[in-house]
Amino acid sequence: LEKNGLIPAGSTDRRTLIRRATYDLRGMPPTPDEVNAFVEDDSPKAFEKVVDRLLSSSEFGEKWARHWMDLMRYSETRGHESDFLIANAWHYRNYLIDAFNSGIPYDQFVKEHIAGDLLTQPRLDPVTGANQSVVATGWAFLGEEVHAPVNIRQDECDRSDNKIDVLSKSFLGLTVACARCHDHKYDPIPTIDYYSLAGIFNGRSYRESPLVNEDIVQVYNQGQQQVR
Repeated sequence: LEKNGLIPAGSTDRRTLIRRATYDLRGMPPTPDEVNAFVEDDSPKAFEKVVDRLLSSSEFGEKWARHWMDLMRYSETRGHESDFLIANAWHYRNYLIDAFNSGIPYDQFVKEHIAGDLLTQPRLDPVTGANQSVVATGWAFLGEEVHAPVNIRQDECDRSDNKIDVLSKSFLGLTVACARCHDHKYDPIPTIDYYSLAGIFNGRSYRESPLVNEDIVQVYNQGQQQVR
């Protein structure tokens, strides 16, 4: 800054500081009581206590999960003509909020998104015992979908292309979608990589997973077998 003749910004006042931190971590302005408590707290760890309180609030997950939902093109409807509802999409939204508030490690977060239904030791809800890891895979079934497409095969390819684009942009920081029709010109990504991913998505099927304790699922399945 000095080299370019620029004057650094001065230190902010405490009211502005808590306002900035609260908007950043909670997405809402601080209450008058929160502001006054911070202004009157002259301890060396006053701001540290504010940050810890904000990070432990439920609003932290609600605020920051929203940014990840943008990456996953989260919506609760299909976004085409009649705009049909996406069944149970809200479970994925709640999964994200819980993941941020619980401090789930990023590597675990990635594994659950890519293969949450295949983990031998899935993450279980501490209260209900339900499988939480499998919910993360729901991102693949979000997004726009055309109902009654004229060209069914084309529509299937377009849906897979959308999933590949979202997956690669979110987890690799670049898109693999360009390789749908040609090798990448600046990245070592050939078309074979694209169609390998397309094969995975085209080979999947949508199914609902019971979000309850596995013991309850077994009891239910046994009852269904007896009825048959």
